[in-house]
Amino acid sequence: MNAKTTIALLSVLTLLFSPGWAQVLTNRTVVKFNLSGVVIQSYTAQVERVLSRHSSITLSGSYTPSNTPLPFKQALLNQYGDNQDAVRAIETTVFSKRIGTLEYRFYPAGHAPSGWYVAPFVRYASMDISNDYTYTPSDGILHRAHLDASFNAGGAGVLLGYQFLLGKHVGLDLWLLGPFYGQNVKAVFVGKDPLWPSLKPADIVKLKQDIDNTQLPLYSVSSTLALPVITANLTGPYYGVRALGLAFAYSF
Repeated sequence: MNAKTTIALLSVLTLLFSPGWAQVLTNRTVVKFNLSGVVIQSYTAQVERVLSRHSSITLSGSYTPSNTPLPFKQALLNQYGDNQDAVRAIETTVFSKRIGTLEYRFYPAGHAPSGWYVAPFVRYASMDISNDYTYTPSDGILHRAHLDASFNAGGAGVLLGYQFLLGKHVGLDLWLLGPFYGQNVKAVFVGKDPLWPSLKPADIVKLKQDIDNTQLPLYSVSSTLALPVITANLTGPYYGVRALGLAFAYSF
């Protein structure tokens, strides 16, 4: 073995066993649990696998149990407190949700799995939701139709975050900001009005107009009435933000 070959071999060995690469080779898998999601009854587990000094791939699953109230419910009540129908809808809305997310993380500093990262991701969501639609026709009697719906949706986005190790194995993963967007959400809400025989033709026309004129940003709403069945169709994009999430991490 000549001198040049020896020097080259020593250089490769030095690179492989430098602190940065040692971390990658000995702590390539990180399992995590989202602590912040517990506040809104959403439970997320994630597995991250380091591919190189600069990159990793993660797979996460989230579950929100049945009969979970709307997140930030009180903030919504504060905003729509002067509309009693809206208050009743917010108060009675419950849902369950399942989300799967796959992301590729890029660590610019080359110290994966720690440091700043940018992570393009795709996600798929399945959701069941129900609430009471209330209205008062010309007879002055409050009508309450319980509506149920479910939908599936997919989208893609980019997450900015920072992960740091507090020791050899324990760490925290901070999800700072991750907007995402998808298409073709369609939810069909179906329910029955037990008091429908008391409705007059003008009441039925107004009920349909009220549903069709519901204003939701980026969404359209339409209805069909085959009383006692009320059907409301919601269509639009699947969008949102992953933000300010904090996960406990364990690497091995």
